[in-house]
Amino acid sequence: MSEQITPLDLDGDLTWGVHQIAGAEEPARIAMLRADAARGTRTVLVAFPDGWRRDATGNQPAGEEMVVLSGEVRMSGLSCGAGEALVAEPHVTRSATSTDDGTRAVVFFSGAGGGWAEGEAEVPGKVEVLPVEPGVVRGATAGLVGTLEVRADVAGAVLAADADVLWPQARQWAFVPAGATVPDVAGLAVVHLWD
Repeated sequence: MSEQITPLDLDGDLTWGVHQIAGAEEPARIAMLRADAARGTRTVLVAFPDGWRRDATGNQPAGEEMVVLSGEVRMSGLSCGAGEALVAEPHVTRSATSTDDGTRAVVFFSGAGGGWAEGEAEVPGKVEVLPVEPGVVRGATAGLVGTLEVRADVAGAVLAADADVLWPQARQWAFVPAGATVPDVAGLAVVHLWD
């Protein structure tokens, strides 16, 4: 029998740090949920300050998948609000980035942090907004580790790979190792498999 996993309440008492996001004048608060040096991945909760913006245009080597819990993020002409996920490949052009007041998001990073470069990359990555609804899948993609899927049936499942499981409506998150049982939390789950 596997060890029982207790989800983390994302509105609970977390350890917050301040992070200066490249190209922005104002920092954001970040709570590290998990880091995996071997895979080169990080999962963080970001709380953007009211009025946050980045006017600079640039790109960075890390890919990111951002699930917005509250508020809205705007980047490069796209808008991503609660109930949506922004999927950005490495070196995607980031321009005219801003958030609504009260914006919070869980971000899955693939690749090393830092490395911001002004302007467009020679070979820019792609960016898209996906709905957080059952059956949505982000399959294998160059520059992004693992896969992402939205499931309504994950409670009690035993996953074949390590996974971060996020319940956006319940505002809970858990790391579920391969072979462990996913906690029983109500609502849709965003499952990031790290295989």
